[in-house]
Amino acid sequence: MGLTRKQAVMVAVMLGGTFLAVLNQTLLSPAIPSIMADFGISAPTAQWLMSGYSLVEAIIIPLSAYLIGRFSTRKLFITSFALFAAGSALAAWGPDFVVVMAGRILQAAGTGVVMPMVFTVIILLFPREKRGVAMGLIGLLIGFAPAIGPAVSGLLVDSVGWHVLFMIVTVLAVVVLVLGVFALENYGDFERTTLDVPSVLMSSVGLVCLLYGLSSFSSAGNLAVPAALIVAGAAVLALFVRRQTKLDNPMLQVGVLGTVRYRIAVICIVTLQAVLIGLSSALPLFIQNVCGYSATVSGFIVLPGALLGAVMSMFAGRIFDKRGVRGVVVGGSLVMLAGAVCLFLLPAAAGVLFIAGANAVLILGLQASMTPLNTWGINSLDNRVIQHANALSNTLNQVAASFGTALLISVSAMGSVVAPQAGAAEQLYAGYHLSFAVVMVLAVCLLLVVLAFVRDKRSAPAKAAPQAVAAQDDDAILVKAAMNRDASWISQTASVREALLEIAKADTSGLPVVDARQRVVGFISDGDIMNYLGKDDRSVDTALFMYRFVDDEKLQSRLASLLDKNVMELATKRVVTVESSMDLGEACRVLAERRIKKVPVVDGGRLVGALSRRNIVRNVVEGLS
Repeated sequence: MGLTRKQAVMVAVMLGGTFLAVLNQTLLSPAIPSIMADFGISAPTAQWLMSGYSLVEAIIIPLSAYLIGRFSTRKLFITSFALFAAGSALAAWGPDFVVVMAGRILQAAGTGVVMPMVFTVIILLFPREKRGVAMGLIGLLIGFAPAIGPAVSGLLVDSVGWHVLFMIVTVLAVVVLVLGVFALENYGDFERTTLDVPSVLMSSVGLVCLLYGLSSFSSAGNLAVPAALIVAGAAVLALFVRRQTKLDNPMLQVGVLGTVRYRIAVICIVTLQAVLIGLSSALPLFIQNVCGYSATVSGFIVLPGALLGAVMSMFAGRIFDKRGVRGVVVGGSLVMLAGAVCLFLLPAAAGVLFIAGANAVLILGLQASMTPLNTWGINSLDNRVIQHANALSNTLNQVAASFGTALLISVSAMGSVVAPQAGAAEQLYAGYHLSFAVVMVLAVCLLLVVLAFVRDKRSAPAKAAPQAVAAQDDDAILVKAAMNRDASWISQTASVREALLEIAKADTSGLPVVDARQRVVGFISDGDIMNYLGKDDRSVDTALFMYRFVDDEKLQSRLASLLDKNVMELATKRVVTVESSMDLGEACRVLAERRIKKVPVVDGGRLVGALSRRNIVRNVVEGLS
């Protein structure tokens, strides 16, 4: 992958830490009912273990730029994982809810610091031509770690208890920490930034007040108290936003929300995130407390949806590239709404397959919408503000996760309000039924916003294609009649410098790369050169985290590192070739379908020429004359 052994070990350690941190975010969901029973607490109180975790991350993530500029990457990783391990150990001991909550806060603080840093360092470690592999690895981990978390957690909770869950995380965190001490080196030269302490305090106070008011609404004896907290929190956050617009170096660059398309995308994604994370907490409670299934069953019920969602998030971006944003997001929103309706229709004695199917449909539609919306919104911004948009989006995602959890769990505790005359079991079901109604309403609102505002750019109407004129029956024309027999090529041992000189000399767009026996082993094109020299902005868009790496390396520096590379480091390995005896019409189809300009021509596996679109046009013109 273009890494030294030491760098490969560093990447492995950091990816292992990332996997553990992301896994930990969804690991606790099936354990919440057991924790409620052990400590004798209500669901709105227990949900703080989930929403509080996301809230701390929301506060810490904007500080990552300051911390990375202030401390070495090695020291930052080790300190962050020491915090994470300490929090895990504290929660594993956890004699009461307060201690477990303190452990979760320490875990979240470590995760909030280490995640943005790991993204940046891993990307910088990989050579430019391998950064796509790096982003793919990160995306795979972040996509699938949350999917397997609930299933693993459910098995452990039923077999050994939730304390052991935290013990296992502690042991794994200590392993990552020890490996980090021995394997990590400082990497990257990051610019120092300032820290505005009042902004940190205002965001913390505002978010905590708002979240506490929302989560205590269902259980408060006097509704004036949570209402006052919500108003106070909103007021403090309004002052926080106002302060950000006045600072030269704000904690969060809220000005990027001035771009309409990005603002619409953020509104949609925040809604999706609130539903996704809120439901990941509420659904296991419904499955265990209402339907009477075990933690293991609840974990495996949500597994199909999580896996399908992870796969869909990987393919949604490709669909977006081919179809545009509107079609895929409208379709995804409709599928999500269908899943929400199915959840709303769940009876108290719902079967395993019914619950799993409803959840899978909802998550599939949700993930089909999230990545395209992220990309659509970010693409509307100038590259100079993308890093600020990264920080803002990730912060708002965590805020949405915490508020979505608090909202759905608080609503689910209102069964006695909506069904005061019913028995305890009926009231419990009524509460979760109401929370699923909230999910359905949010899905409807999302669909309306998407239909009204999310659109593809209008393209100019295509010109009518000129009518083809058949000059002659070309059934008998073979590739060897039209190919260039004196085609240039380059050896697989040559450098990129030599390949560039040969491309310029031959006045061609690309060259076949051959081995000592003249067998085609690659193809180097001007497109491969442009890909390396061009800005290499990369992105990972997942439900839990969105990261866009903006390449600011100078062109001269990229060119200097390019010239002495072996040609095979850039060349395409899976080369499309045609046989010299192939029908020319079939070769035309290959060029058209693959959208390529030129292919090597082989005979018996060895290079004998090249066929380009120009060669074919020249052959047709000669036929006409």
